[in-house]
Amino acid sequence: MALVSGTTQEMTISDSGAFLDALAAEGVTGPVGTVGYCMGGARALNAAASYPERIKAAASFHGGNLASDAADSPHRKAASIKARVYVGTAGVDGSFPPEQSARLAEALRAGGIDHTLENYVGMAHGWCVPDHSAFDATGAERHWKRLTTLFAETLG
Repeated sequence: MALVSGTTQEMTISDSGAFLDALAAEGVTGPVGTVGYCMGGARALNAAASYPERIKAAASFHGGNLASDAADSPHRKAASIKARVYVGTAGVDGSFPPEQSARLAEALRAGGIDHTLENYVGMAHGWCVPDHSAFDATGAERHWKRLTTLFAETLG
């Protein structure tokens, strides 16, 4: 929880720019993808909104607060995203309740973003992380297939 309270979306956006600069310095100048789990889900989407010229695929798995009332909530920047977006939500997740899912879907739709929101029914927050108490091997395999397909189809 120290990471949750000790970092900000703006810090992640700045770090994402530094990572993109480091990749470019190594000659990697093509499109890239981002993925985030839990608190990283919002960060992946905000990075995509902040660097639309480079980030062409963005994924969130059991991401929390993707469409909250916070000023830095990713749904507020959805129109800036040019990436293809995949959001895999936990079936029951207090950090991303159905009303936030609907708000995010509407923001992505209104922004004309190619997106998929998929509810992993029966999965709890953290289902795809092997050392998490909510880990589910079947759900984890499904998430991995969705992520690799997104990246393969979008990034080549």
